[in-house]
Amino acid sequence: MTEYRKIKKISAADQVYEELKQLIIDETWKAGEKIPTETQLAEQFAVNRLTVRVALQRLQAIGLLDIRVGNGTFVKAFDMCSNIAGLSDFYTNTTALQDIREYRYIIETECVRLAVDRRTEEELEAFWNQYLLMEEHVGHYCQAKDSAAADREVILQTDMSLEIHTILCAMAHNELLNYAFAIAKGPIRQLMLRNVVQRIHDPETAYPSVRCYEKLYHFLKDRDLANSLACIKQIMNIDAPQKQEG
Repeated sequence: MTEYRKIKKISAADQVYEELKQLIIDETWKAGEKIPTETQLAEQFAVNRLTVRVALQRLQAIGLLDIRVGNGTFVKAFDMCSNIAGLSDFYTNTTALQDIREYRYIIETECVRLAVDRRTEEELEAFWNQYLLMEEHVGHYCQAKDSAAADREVILQTDMSLEIHTILCAMAHNELLNYAFAIAKGPIRQLMLRNVVQRIHDPETAYPSVRCYEKLYHFLKDRDLANSLACIKQIMNIDAPQKQEG
């Protein structure tokens, strides 16, 4: 006997949601624009206001709308990376460290390959300023007077490391690679925190580790592909002391 796939029933709220989402995607409604009221939308779609409200709340939940009580509903500039990054905590504790290292290696080496040709002067400046902050805070850690101050510096160093790698990925000017990095930002941060804790206690390893970024900056500035790739691999190897990557 032939088995037929069951037809899914689509609710009115689902249909309104899809219609409104498409208006945002195709920029009929542009970022920052105030959209029609619930009453106006309900009349347009021939549904009740509750149905429209459910659809609007779903669009707000995925970051497409900003519902301001008493002021109306506005289209938001969608930030895919922020939305994806917010989901990464769900698997931070279940992803093996080696999986994270391999994932970073694949994504970031390709980002560096593209960044050599595509980076802008503004991005280089942002990268350099972030390096200077990292170097400064390594010194702060080494001079910390108590464990609480040292712990704060470890967190700061971790977040600054994550930021400089985010800048690096942005230099590739490839949105999908940016999304790929954003997907794993939570686990990557946990790996970075572990690595910072392991090396920051020793100034003889902490300072050289941070200064790898200085070398990478100059190689990117000179559009030196071979040395830029060698440098990011060196950084990856420092971030993975248990296993040296290729």
